[in-house]
Amino acid sequence: MKLFSLIPKLGEIPTLLSSTPPMLRDVLRRKYKKIPYGTVVGGFLGLLYLINPLDLIPEALPVIGIVDDTLVAGLFLALLSRDVKKYLLWKSSHDKTQSKKT
Repeated sequence: MKLFSLIPKLGEIPTLLSSTPPMLRDVLRRKYKKIPYGTVVGGFLGLLYLINPLDLIPEALPVIGIVDDTLVAGLFLALLSRDVKKYLLWKSSHDKTQSKKT
């Protein structure tokens, strides 16, 4: 798998963010059994890093100061992209099988 295929396109980000709550809801309801542990842990650690006032590169340095925060957010979006795409494939096939049963 290519590294650049993990990075979401700018236009995909709203879909990723809007599909995340239903994915987490289906995980908690145990409908979706492929729990994205990497994304959950990565999101939690990424959020902690972003709200933590101590950074590898302080924000006081112009332009360069936000680079580490941007990299952390980009890494989280890449993880989220991978798992949400898998979830959306599952959801579409799950919806098709549910519609055939009724």
